[in-house]
Amino acid sequence: MKATFTRGSRRAHWFRWLTWGSALAVATAALIGTQSGGARAATTAVPLGTAANFAVLAGSTITNTGATTINGDLGLNPGTAVTGFPPGTVNGTVYAADSVALQAQNDLTTAYNDAAAETVTATIPTELGGTTVTPGVYNSAAGTFGITGTLTLDAQGNPNAIFIFQAASTLITASASNVSLINGAQASNVFWVVGSSATLGTNSTLQGSILALTSITVTTGTTIDGRALARNGAVTLDTNTITALTPALTISITSLTSSTAPGDTVNYTITIADTGQTAYAGATVIDSLTGVLDDAAYDNDATAAGGGTVSFAAPDLTWTGDLSPGATVTVTYSVSVNDPATGNLTLANTVSSADPGSNCLSGSSDPRCSSSIPVVLGVLSITAPASASLGSAAPGTTASASLGIVQVTDARAGAAGWTATTSATDFTTGIGTAAETIPVHDVQYLISGFTSTTGSATFTPTPATVLASAAQAVVAATNVDGDNSAAWNPVIQVSVPSGAVGGAYTATITHSVA
Repeated sequence: MKATFTRGSRRAHWFRWLTWGSALAVATAALIGTQSGGARAATTAVPLGTAANFAVLAGSTITNTGATTINGDLGLNPGTAVTGFPPGTVNGTVYAADSVALQAQNDLTTAYNDAAAETVTATIPTELGGTTVTPGVYNSAAGTFGITGTLTLDAQGNPNAIFIFQAASTLITASASNVSLINGAQASNVFWVVGSSATLGTNSTLQGSILALTSITVTTGTTIDGRALARNGAVTLDTNTITALTPALTISITSLTSSTAPGDTVNYTITIADTGQTAYAGATVIDSLTGVLDDAAYDNDATAAGGGTVSFAAPDLTWTGDLSPGATVTVTYSVSVNDPATGNLTLANTVSSADPGSNCLSGSSDPRCSSSIPVVLGVLSITAPASASLGSAAPGTTASASLGIVQVTDARAGAAGWTATTSATDFTTGIGTAAETIPVHDVQYLISGFTSTTGSATFTPTPATVLASAAQAVVAATNVDGDNSAAWNPVIQVSVPSGAVGGAYTATITHSVA
């Protein structure tokens, strides 16, 4: 029987493995910090804590009539009676008299006390309908607030503007009354601090979170873009829609390049998405290129698809624009790596945004907010012959022949070692029957020594390796100091089964290095 064993080939560049690091790619659930306010000169943010997760929170009871929809969690503590769900629907979790609701109530108490203690900007009339109010903290001489018609809240272009209304006694809105938000005002930044109870008229619309000491009554058809949070009393509902609006700006920076080399171009993509329930007016995202510009030059080619404008003032690339809930903006740009290499041989940049709900606040550990790409001065590669004939052998004997020179070249000028591996397929005639297949485990890969080595390293071969479909280590380099190489001429020894039929048997032997 004549058995010709022909080794398949792979292109040499398939074996170029860069090992100086790679860009960190992490798939993770978005961690969104809920914020109820933003930076402002006169008014500090109201710290809702875990209460921010609740669209409805009460102390004694929660009672519903009709097809109410709650978008957010519903909680009760210390009371236990939650009725009317169904027909009401909670698009969240119901927590009744448990540790979660208790913590939310504790956080609500903190938030209530904080908001009630805010320094008053102005004392205004009890009736808010038909007026326009700018950011600040307001109370009334009578200790009550009412809305008949439309109250307009004007953020004056600041999406972080805070509105706090301190009602020492009650908040009462008329039927079909409305709160209108203009010039960037956000429902998530509006707070109604009520010293007794709040009652919202039929088919009215309220923007913001009610923080009531006692109770909240939401009458038929009323909508709240915010929260109904009662510390001690009941929340009563009737065919309402209450949505716990929270801002969420989800940002990530990516590059398809895990490493680069002098003279290369690196392309970056920054994705900016409004994944929350509030709009952004004038959101700002900054990509600091401080750690990039020592090794590369900005190509002055940034574009923003989806809206907004992008500008560059060294070392920062800045995007500014408006976003509606669900909207996404994609910023793309490139840098050219210096040739010859300069700097610390790492392209490191950080993306940040101070806007409410940003996952990339300054100092964030979210891996989506940064990118690190090594500049590699050389590569680690392996070469091997395209094919080899192992001659012929009779059934029950062995066929042995040299494969040809295999060489690893490490031009990375570093201290990292490397390991060369080999895997193989079965030897077969291509027919696929057992009699015309020589299993890969009947094949050995033998190394008697090196034909050549260069550089400073300890090269260790594995004298005999039984091949397998999985990669097996055959040569390792340790104690590396700078560029190095090693070459060897392995012998492939095939044990031909006694039942093998005549034919030309072919296998593919694959070499890799990392």
